[in-house]
Amino acid sequence: MSNRPILLTAVLALISVSGCTHQMLEKLPIVQAVEPVAVVVKQPLQIATWSPTKYNGRFTAMGFGYLTVVNNCLAMARDSKEVTTKDNTYLLVLADTSFSWNADKEILTFEGKPYKVGDELYLGGTVFTYPNANITDQIKVNWIECGLDKGWLGG
Repeated sequence: MSNRPILLTAVLALISVSGCTHQMLEKLPIVQAVEPVAVVVKQPLQIATWSPTKYNGRFTAMGFGYLTVVNNCLAMARDSKEVTTKDNTYLLVLADTSFSWNADKEILTFEGKPYKVGDELYLGGTVFTYPNANITDQIKVNWIECGLDKGWLGG
């Protein structure tokens, strides 16, 4: 028997299979991998406030520190060169009518003076701890999120 019919059959089979494979590949969709885009949404800064009444009196201690931000909460650190920790930082709690906050410029205006994060801050008030002070139920901020257990009540 001659090898030509077997060879011819093999060639025809190969051509028909390659045509099918080629045809199937042309119909498959082209898929491109796309990296996900991370969208960062800046949360508004939390500023702790309280509403003094005529029975609260005026706090007369003088506080000194540096305006800082801890866990997205406005705070006052004792030292600008130390690493900010809950031991050397106070949650800044201001009377709700004593200040304004410019979120775009990140400037606190207190008693007519502008302060940026990092600026020295002098203000009258008193220190207290959470949840021991009788004033903590009047403070409007989520203490747990701020991660501080001491506050400076100013204004």
